Amino acid sequence: MEPERGQPRDVKKEMGITHKDFYAELPALLERIPYQQTEDTIRFQLNGKNMEIVLGPEEVREIGRSVRLPVTFVTLRFYDFSKEEMGDFVRHFNLRFMKGGG
Repeated sequence: MEPERGQPRDVKKEMGITHKDFYAELPALLERIPYQQTEDTIRFQLNGKNMEIVLGPEEVREIGRSVRLPVTFVTLRFYDFSKEEMGDFVRHFNLRFMKGGG
């Protein structure tokens, strides 16, 4: 079922990143798109449509006794985007935040 016009669709992600590191990557993610930031919400327009990125509280995941990893739950909120447009942005987002590794 499609949401009504104006109703957002959310994509939720669990990311191994601090807020500080996320904000450092934000200009590269959005390229030259202007945005407004209030507390932990980033608002901008993409192709004339409204979008928000909402950062949840920073948490720490402990793996064993000595390994501590940052965790932030992130919500990508799309207003009036088609599924294809959402998929395009999510792919771009994932590539921007992809960590190297093997």
